Amino acid sequence: MPVGVVAVYSASNFPFAFSVAGGDTASALAAGCPVVIKAHPGHPRLSVATAELMRETLAQAGAPDGLVGLVHGFDAGLALVEHPLVRAAAFTGSLRGGRALFDAASGRPDPIPFYGELGSVNPVFVTAGADRTRAADLAEGLAGSFRMSRGQLCTKPGVVFVPRGARLITELTTRIDGNGLGDLVTPAITTGFAEAMRRRANDARVRLIAGAAQQPEVGAAATVHLTDVEAVNADPSLLDEVFGPTTLLVEYDDLDDALSAAERLGGSLTATVHAQDGDLTPELVARLSDLAGRVLFEGWPTGVAVSAAQTHGGPWPATNSLHSSVGTSAARRFLRPVTYQSAPEAVLPLELRDGNPLDVPQLVDQFRQDRAATAGRRLDPKPRSS
Repeated sequence: MPVGVVAVYSASNFPFAFSVAGGDTASALAAGCPVVIKAHPGHPRLSVATAELMRETLAQAGAPDGLVGLVHGFDAGLALVEHPLVRAAAFTGSLRGGRALFDAASGRPDPIPFYGELGSVNPVFVTAGADRTRAADLAEGLAGSFRMSRGQLCTKPGVVFVPRGARLITELTTRIDGNGLGDLVTPAITTGFAEAMRRRANDARVRLIAGAAQQPEVGAAATVHLTDVEAVNADPSLLDEVFGPTTLLVEYDDLDDALSAAERLGGSLTATVHAQDGDLTPELVARLSDLAGRVLFEGWPTGVAVSAAQTHGGPWPATNSLHSSVGTSAARRFLRPVTYQSAPEAVLPLELRDGNPLDVPQLVDQFRQDRAATAGRRLDPKPRSS
């Protein structure tokens, strides 16, 4: 059964896919739950326009009034997670903000589940054999992956463990220039990225090997920094997530040492390995599985498919959920099992009675017909004063 009203906290970096009408809202509605959405301050007018369009569309479909609500501001967001009618919360954002909401949800007289996506470094491991045989291809793939969407994807490879003296290091430097990539999504993200770059520039254990040491006042430029396992072991904060177009290469002498250093990260959404025959062992894969919810081989983690096969979650602090927040299984977060033992048929929910009035194949056929009829058409909502 649906758990009840779900509080959804919009993300800053995806004004569509993880905001007002994003995946958390869609999966809560799919589970049969009303939603109250806390708009992100990075795109308030877009949030209002999207919520209005949702209400209009739901009304046209015959949905009940009040199925979607929208609130603004820090105080409203905190009040929302504490409201007695709210039965679950979903959040995409920073570890600090998510932890505060998680504590509020847990501290209620009636604690509620809090599903948070709280940040991820997404470590990549390159073995000596892979670097020796295809360093140029690896550099090309990494350069594209960490700069995709200007480094503002939660699956960006933020830390890459490479053999000491790897060819990949040199190959990567030839693919990164100091040119600005353009604006980041919000001023807060732009400011945070510039501050992180200043911290790295002032850290003697970290060396800039490609990109712009001085970030533009508006926007961001790609950077690559280099350190080693010894520095990371001395100060694991070097591995903290940095939102924006940057990645940190960490040199290692032994792959086991690299894995031990990565385990100081905590959980991630993804872990990636590039290896040659003989480098890849069941023990290595088992350790990667402890780090992340999605383990990739010979690829890059930035792409996320909305499908039944997708796992978008991982051990803390990546998420605090055993469920994916992307894909068809995301709706399970907002459902609870109910068993009716020896119940008379007359009191059962309609969908459990004999002669089920819900004709699922017919509904699927109707959905496909509606989709085909609207293919190529775009919604053109009326102008709004907001």
